[in-house]
Amino acid sequence: MMKLKFIFSYDGSAFWGSATQPHQKSVQDSLQKALAHLGIFSSLLMASRTDKGVHASFAVASVECGEHFKDLTYLQKQVNKFSHPFIHIKKIEKVRADFEVRFDVKSREYRYIFSHSSYNPFMANYVYFYPKFDLIRANELLKLFVGKKDLKFFCKSGGDNKTTLREIFTAKAYAYKDFSIFHFKANGFLRGQIRLSVASILKVLEGKMSEKELKEQIAAKKRHNHFLAPPNGLYLSRIHY
Repeated sequence: MMKLKFIFSYDGSAFWGSATQPHQKSVQDSLQKALAHLGIFSSLLMASRTDKGVHASFAVASVECGEHFKDLTYLQKQVNKFSHPFIHIKKIEKVRADFEVRFDVKSREYRYIFSHSSYNPFMANYVYFYPKFDLIRANELLKLFVGKKDLKFFCKSGGDNKTTLREIFTAKAYAYKDFSIFHFKANGFLRGQIRLSVASILKVLEGKMSEKELKEQIAAKKRHNHFLAPPNGLYLSRIHY
């Protein structure tokens, strides 16, 4: 037996989240079915979980299979035949037997994409249409998240976290054409953390919440916002080992 690492992207609007579901409408279930067509029946393990509607441009999974799958380029083409159109395998690599796809992760990156263009129904599942905002001010607010924090008030219920402590390495905003993009990098993320963070920042930018209240929520003193930004603007963009 050998262990393989899959690097892939997926369109989250086609799934009810990435983790396996009873009704099998998840990324994990769909990829597992694609592998089964090729005679690979070992459990597929995912590095990260994403909510319904959240996308990934760089997701990682691992699976064990027989040594006869030596031509990984051919295997990639075959898996893509069954995983398309909503999942695309970018690369398959052989990894050591003790590789832990979830627990060996050093950091994860996400991007949240806002479009300031006129509403387009063909883009509605892939960006959050939102009026232009002050990027300098947004960066000042994002900077408040950087560092080691107890983010218990930026977490949806139902998570299996042993701790709500997380270290945020990067939280910044930048512009690209008619888009504004929030970029987050951390040693890990809580369930709903980024969508709660984005929604809280937007509330301050809209004048519906004060910076003081945002700081109180980041300091785990008091929850002032429990609303989440829409999932369609969020992308898992990188996983580092």
